[in-house]
Amino acid sequence: MATLLKGWKKGMGGKLSRSGNSPVTYNETRTAVVISDIKDESPFNVLSTTGLPRVGLSTLITPTAAICTSVDPKQDSVSPFVWFVDCEFSTATDKQDTNDSNPDPTTWLPIYSGKIETYPEVMHTDFSTPPKPYLNSAKCKFPEPLIINRPIIVYDFFQYEADTITDIQIGDRNDTINSDTVRGGMFPISTLKCTVSGFERGYFYGMAAVKINYSVAYKKSTWLNKPLDMGYDYLIGSNKLTSDSIVALNSDGTKKADTADPDALEFKGFRPISFSFLR
Repeated sequence: MATLLKGWKKGMGGKLSRSGNSPVTYNETRTAVVISDIKDESPFNVLSTTGLPRVGLSTLITPTAAICTSVDPKQDSVSPFVWFVDCEFSTATDKQDTNDSNPDPTTWLPIYSGKIETYPEVMHTDFSTPPKPYLNSAKCKFPEPLIINRPIIVYDFFQYEADTITDIQIGDRNDTINSDTVRGGMFPISTLKCTVSGFERGYFYGMAAVKINYSVAYKKSTWLNKPLDMGYDYLIGSNKLTSDSIVALNSDGTKKADTADPDALEFKGFRPISFSFLR
């Protein structure tokens, strides 16, 4: 059993389309002619014919770069040795950086989208040069702290992974922070938080794999929980005293000066793991 690509039929078709706010997409259809040496050839064997485009991999260079999105073989009703294979190409983004030399989707680099979110942070100085302490004219703290919104960069993407990974292993990646640096130190320890938003098991581009959807959020000041070391109680020796107002504490529980900034304690509210599974 053998198949051979004889050529391409005349009569190509193409169209431009757009959906909502998405970019204009170019789609083109071409029909290949494949010859088999048997009458009852399998459509799957026809799809494996050397020279036919590969879904998600093969690129149409002329007149524009487009990725093959479908390959549909149909046996000729008159001559069963002849197959007509409709191949569709599209410039629509698949959100994966494919590699023609490697058809394994678990090796492809994902293409991500980014968005900005914010979180509140207590400030003790402003952005003056030099920074001005946030104190009233009597050099005392205001009743309410100065709170500003800091940015968080959120990266959304999916990637294909080997089907040997279990559902439990995927779930264990959710709500975690990086225990080591990522991208050669571009992201320091504890600055990334991973959220697994869903996953699918199946066959992708002819290979068994798992498609996992991720959101990875970058926070410059780390994802450690950092409450201020302050309260109504403080220590003098082994005695605990209570103040009428909140006071800042030293690391040994003693009271700081009234104008001193409180220290921040650190707690790990998310489990740290290696993010080596991200490509």
